[in-house]
Amino acid sequence: MLDEKMRGSLELIIDQVVTSLPQRLYLLQRGEAAALQVKNESDYTLGFAHGAIRASFHSAFIMLRGRPPNDEEAMEAESVTYNRTPELRNAIFKSG
Repeated sequence: MLDEKMRGSLELIIDQVVTSLPQRLYLLQRGEAAALQVKNESDYTLGFAHGAIRASFHSAFIMLRGRPPNDEEAMEAESVTYNRTPELRNAIFKSG
């Protein structure tokens, strides 16, 4: 189970990713999409956001705990991220 500090770190990471989504979408629309052969910018951006959250949380966990998250901690982080997916989608929709 995630303790308060790690849960707070995860929420902060998600908040930062939500804030960065307009810039990510802008870069895609400025030519990255063609170079990467992206067919659906919104789906790509949502996948990018989930990947960024997962990688950032994993790195933060190792830095703060000196070990990677165990299965239970990783699943809880995935659940928190999944529960905030509507917020990620909304940020993408507003930007696109």
